[in-house]
Amino acid sequence: MDPTEQTNNKEKMIKNLELELNDLRQGRTTLKDYYCQLEQVTKKEEAAESIEEEIVRPQVDDEKEFDAIWQFHEEKLIADPVGCVPLAEMYDAFVQFCKKTSIHPVDISAFNFIFARMENPQPTLDKGAWNGYRLKKI
Repeated sequence: MDPTEQTNNKEKMIKNLELELNDLRQGRTTLKDYYCQLEQVTKKEEAAESIEEEIVRPQVDDEKEFDAIWQFHEEKLIADPVGCVPLAEMYDAFVQFCKKTSIHPVDISAFNFIFARMENPQPTLDKGAWNGYRLKKI
């Protein structure tokens, strides 16, 4: 083989190796970009999940609790300025209403807290009884 031909072959091999090295570098950069994007997506998903757990779900649960009590208030109570319903009887009526409507009832302390904030008229709790309402007869 002629020395100039050998030199040309070596130059071609070097050129091919340089092209392959360039392809490998581009592939490495593409992989690096992909993993960086994947990491960002994972962090965003974790942040979204965290927001869902810490903020959204509790608000939705609170809203459901309020809606259940509001629905009970609207459907099962009659405003009566001289009306009086014992605390336990009011809560029992709420629990029965929840069973009939397939709503999960809140505990009595949550019920009392939310019910005390109802309006038109606002109930008052005095001596173990809710004043300002009476239960509708079935």
